[in-house]
Amino acid sequence: MGIRNTLSAYFVKWIIKLGFAGLLMLALNIGFVTWGLNHQLFLPANEPIKKAEKIQSKVESADYIDPSIIPPELDYAVFNKQTNKIVKSNMSSRNKVKAREAYQHPSQDNMSSFIRYDSRYETILIHYSLKIQFANIELRRVFPNPGVWLSIFSILIYCVYLVWHIRSFSRMIVQENQKLIQVARKIKERDLNIEFPRVRFNEYKDVMGAMESLSKALVKSIQKEIEITNSKAEQISYLIHDIKIPLTVIKGNIELLEAMGDEDEKENLSDIMNSIQQIERYIQEVIDINLDNKQANTNMEEVSVTDFLCKLKAEVKSLGNNIIVEDWTHKEASLYIDVILLIRAINNIVLNGIERTLPPKKVQMIVKQDKDHIQFVIIDQGPGFSEEGLKKGTELFYTENFGRTNNSHYGLGLTFTEKVIKQHNGRMKLDNNANNNGEVLVEIPVLSKD
Repeated sequence: MGIRNTLSAYFVKWIIKLGFAGLLMLALNIGFVTWGLNHQLFLPANEPIKKAEKIQSKVESADYIDPSIIPPELDYAVFNKQTNKIVKSNMSSRNKVKAREAYQHPSQDNMSSFIRYDSRYETILIHYSLKIQFANIELRRVFPNPGVWLSIFSILIYCVYLVWHIRSFSRMIVQENQKLIQVARKIKERDLNIEFPRVRFNEYKDVMGAMESLSKALVKSIQKEIEITNSKAEQISYLIHDIKIPLTVIKGNIELLEAMGDEDEKENLSDIMNSIQQIERYIQEVIDINLDNKQANTNMEEVSVTDFLCKLKAEVKSLGNNIIVEDWTHKEASLYIDVILLIRAINNIVLNGIERTLPPKKVQMIVKQDKDHIQFVIIDQGPGFSEEGLKKGTELFYTENFGRTNNSHYGLGLTFTEKVIKQHNGRMKLDNNANNNGEVLVEIPVLSKD
């Protein structure tokens, strides 16, 4: 622990490694050059001067310069004093040009890399440089400066080593970051089964520790939320049960009075009975919504699109005469659905549309199909959803000041509808069309033929 596992300590170690690698590369270069000098692969920097000094007396005492006395390690050019032309040379073309310039214009600058000896009729210029060279004349011509080539090669190797280390360090940092990102994503998704991976550096351990504390707080919060939700669901169940008991008593007495009364009384009692039945429907919707914390039992079955649409159209038509149904589906397709539950859910949307549409205008239901889904688009002729309605339209008990807030609506239908559609792996979307009329899209997956 401590400073040893911090990013700064790792970075210092990384810098030390790179420095050590550089020193090692330098030591290898020195060792290689030393080995080459000892095994006659290279010539020492002053070797040409020493060998040239050995032949000085022989050259100056001769009439003509004999090439056999010149050591093969020397690069030379022999000039005829009368013609001033090169008569013998083993220099490269480039060095010949320099030698000719130095011979014709023997200034200090031109002669800085040549040694000159004169015989009676000829002059020899020996090229030298204070740097190591290959002993082999062919290698010397191809690689006139092996020190530079060796330096370039060493720098390339060091750069490859440096890039490899940088990439390794980068991969390690990315891996550590990914661990934090994965944990953060699970916390965002409110996943209670979070595994906290081990991290390498203290800085990351601090962040991971903070995330672990946050996760524990999230678990407690979710558990408390579940407890509150379950408590509310239980209280609603008790309340519904308590409401249904007096409704049953009232209903029974009304039926008795209806059997005993005259025609006017029966009409009044019939209105009361219809209101009671409406209350019972709302109670049933609350029961259905209250099942949101549990998986409601559904009677799922494979149904052809043709059969389902026949039943749906019949149910929709029974809701009123101001409904237009347009069918653009492929009849051979099938659905895996709870027919009664899905029809009831779609009917809720149609009823909303009817309540928002004033006669003689009509509600339009368009049924379309693509490769993977069947779509129900219900368009009313009302003033459209408000901004708040688009955001909260499916929330429990939410109503707007029109359509959904009349005396027969309490913000239950779309909540129940959305729940049913999700149970069928579909989706529902509230929107306003180009004419600013309310438009609800329901999309249900088509059963795969595979």
